[in-house]
Amino acid sequence: MAKPIIAIKVRTTNYAALVNLGNRIIVSMTGNANFSTPAPTLLSVQTAITAVENAIAVWGSKGNRGSHASLSDLREKALTLSQMIKSLAQYVQNTAQTAAGSNYFAMAAIITTSGFSAANIKSPQGVLQKVQNFHNFVSRKLNANQVKLKWKKPLNTGTAGNVKSYTIYRVAQPSPFSIAMPIATTTKTSYIDIPSLSSDNLKWSYWIVPTGAAGNGVVSDAVNVTVSNI
Repeated sequence: MAKPIIAIKVRTTNYAALVNLGNRIIVSMTGNANFSTPAPTLLSVQTAITAVENAIAVWGSKGNRGSHASLSDLREKALTLSQMIKSLAQYVQNTAQTAAGSNYFAMAAIITTSGFSAANIKSPQGVLQKVQNFHNFVSRKLNANQVKLKWKKPLNTGTAGNVKSYTIYRVAQPSPFSIAMPIATTTKTSYIDIPSLSSDNLKWSYWIVPTGAAGNGVVSDAVNVTVSNI
């Protein structure tokens, strides 16, 4: 998931929408434990909202507009309110990031309690499927006792970032995955292993488990490898 960023899509000249946004933010943030010290204060934002509402009334309805001076006054007060809302949005963004850290789902959840909307929010990937094309990569550049494993990201993964890591499991054949031990975690789609060697234990089974926002994904099929003790 991309980092959620507050999106303010209301134009300063859309006076009624600007007032509505300000009121929604005040209602959402009043008593909200996530935002105990709003800056600017909610009281000052409310004062700016009231000033815009009064200026709208003086400017009048369509077909019964006031003077150019009243329009200029409305524009000035709307600009002030817009700037205060932007400052409040920055406060919300910073506060949510401090509270959630790199957990962007938690950050988005905190932001949405403020009355602001967040951009870059995408649905979670859900439980990841097993990795694709998991195999033992054979190369003359590898030593006889090295095992290079390669794979591709899980099927239907929206973006590479939806996979936080891959955990490699290993066990001596013919043991099952249930007793395999994790030997490494990586963000890459390849790994070189150097298993311990003995005359009685040259055959190994490997599995890959992808991890995403929903936790561990589906276990891959096993790759069986025989290494050399030469």
